[in-house]
Amino acid sequence: MNALAQHIAEPAQKAFTSFADFCVYDAWRSNDEKKDKSFVGIRIEDNQPKIYFPMGYRASKPPEDICKRDFYQLIAVLNDKSLQSYFSEEDLKKSQLDFPFYAYFSVLQYYLDFGYFVESETIYKKGFSGKISWPRTIKRIKPQVVKNEEDHDQVVYLNLITRKTSYREDHLITLVHKFCVKEAAQLIGPLYGISEDEVEEPELLFDYELFAEVIQDKIAATFNDKHLELFHAMLKMVRYLGNKENRGEDGSENEPLFGVNTFAPVWEAMVDKIFGKLPQGVAKDKFNPHLRWNDGCRDEKLDESEEEIVLNDSKRSTLRPDTIMVCGEGTFVLDSKYYKYGLTGFNSHLPGAESVCKQMAYAEYVETHWNEILGLDSSNATHSQNDALPKPIYNAFIMPYCADAGKWDEIATASPRNDVYAMKRVGYIYGDWKDCKRPYHKIACILLDIKSVMRNYANNPSAQSELAGVIGD
Repeated sequence: MNALAQHIAEPAQKAFTSFADFCVYDAWRSNDEKKDKSFVGIRIEDNQPKIYFPMGYRASKPPEDICKRDFYQLIAVLNDKSLQSYFSEEDLKKSQLDFPFYAYFSVLQYYLDFGYFVESETIYKKGFSGKISWPRTIKRIKPQVVKNEEDHDQVVYLNLITRKTSYREDHLITLVHKFCVKEAAQLIGPLYGISEDEVEEPELLFDYELFAEVIQDKIAATFNDKHLELFHAMLKMVRYLGNKENRGEDGSENEPLFGVNTFAPVWEAMVDKIFGKLPQGVAKDKFNPHLRWNDGCRDEKLDESEEEIVLNDSKRSTLRPDTIMVCGEGTFVLDSKYYKYGLTGFNSHLPGAESVCKQMAYAEYVETHWNEILGLDSSNATHSQNDALPKPIYNAFIMPYCADAGKWDEIATASPRNDVYAMKRVGYIYGDWKDCKRPYHKIACILLDIKSVMRNYANNPSAQSELAGVIGD
């Protein structure tokens, strides 16, 4: 993230538009039904990059420098493999996170700093033109011994070995670099304030096998770190372009995207990383309730489409709570909802009956299966009586909102206060079929500032304690 921040913080001097013009913070407000309001990330529209932020990140568009900082924070979050590991297979299929964004940045940044990569070779020859190579001169030229003015012997070289650097612009690696620079300029050049018209047209058409072989040969023979960084970035670009899934039938590349069609799985993953806390040695799947089937003949009856399920596996379907937080004297079942309520205040944007029923089921399962979850045997005297008693169980929905921008921007820059999260309870949801005698019958609705979450989503005991107190109020 720091390298990307440096790239964006120092764009080319010839800027033809404001960086803030590429940033979209309010897509979720659009009334245009044809407009995609859920995509978060970077896409190309009308040959220009557009950066879409998650809803609630900003109430309004900030100054230029804040936009740039928001941008590389967003890229860092979307590029985080630890968050992607939380995604379901369906979520991964719907996302576009294979675009090598950092590679495109590296290729263009090298060009802005040094121009096109031009291979060089050192030429040695006899003569006085060029920089003297003393090791080669001493080894190959026989010196003459002469007397100086003080009649002392002195060694003199009447000829020298000199060296000069020759640059060859016809090397393939230079031509491949020109192709990559053009590709990068077309996609992300505007973020640097440069147009694709400002870079040369490539002399080669795309040839995956040729380009990959040329770059790999250079990687194997190069020890310069800066050049290696460039070559690896070029190779990632070439492999991406060569991937058939990223190219149309006519060989042209489809609309390049880097992002997710819905930010919900990212939100769920970040909340779980911050607040997830399980009893020592207990796996999260121990809190999953299951649906079972019995037709009176056997424990499990399978459809033909389910032949891969083992016949004696009686678990027909599994419910999976987003986050379990065992904190202090309570067990908290958290359901992360990427809903609009924190931004609109409309009751229609609150979680519905299906979500409420699932939260009740999770809590009831924890209450009735506590010993089983912990692997405790009530007859085993090695466990204390308190271990076998379930802690009070609480339910909560965690939804995003936008805290005061000025305050939280200030907190973000005041080390070490980057672990502070803006959170507040706005009410609770309950079902009238429950008597509300259990704490979990009232599902607390908690708003959590999305900016502070994206800035630091490491596991945080102090945030867990704070959330437990807010839910229990």
